[in-house]
Amino acid sequence: MRTVLLTIGPTHAGKTTFARQLAQRLPTSLVIDQDLQARFLLDHYPELVPTEGPNHVKHDLTGWLIKQAVASSLETIILCNANALRTGRQQLLDQFPRSTFRSILAWFDLPETTLTDRLTHSTRDGREIRSNASYHDIYQRQRIEPPAPHEADQIVHLRSTEDVEAFLEHITNHSFDSFFGGVSTP
Repeated sequence: MRTVLLTIGPTHAGKTTFARQLAQRLPTSLVIDQDLQARFLLDHYPELVPTEGPNHVKHDLTGWLIKQAVASSLETIILCNANALRTGRQQLLDQFPRSTFRSILAWFDLPETTLTDRLTHSTRDGREIRSNASYHDIYQRQRIEPPAPHEADQIVHLRSTEDVEAFLEHITNHSFDSFFGGVSTP
């Protein structure tokens, strides 16, 4: 059975770094990262990027990439962005047939002091931000709805850098099957 993993968390929680590290450990995986799509659109098609409101072009691009990934033979698909709201997460997960995919939500619930420190020392250039807002502003506005039970097949609650490392190490040594009762379902 294939796996779809969604990251959940505020800016600078480490979602992109985590997704890249996970993909390096899983050779048949693909990361779909909306920040990369936003940068691509801003760099190559700035006329298509709205100056305010939802970025429907980015969301449509995400949908197209998901359709291609679902149709492929990639074993694991990693959706990397904030996925702040339950309704948005459900809309994403609805694109992955339950007969073929099992789902994991990786919830980055780091202490505010950790996030504030990362924001203060960030070297990210912020090209994917479409307004004059800073990452500090974005962090202050972000409201992450915690995952609800049964929102996905598994929810992994990551409260520290050590939790993230332990999860990555566990996947390296045991695969995702251990999160689903140790048996890969067909």
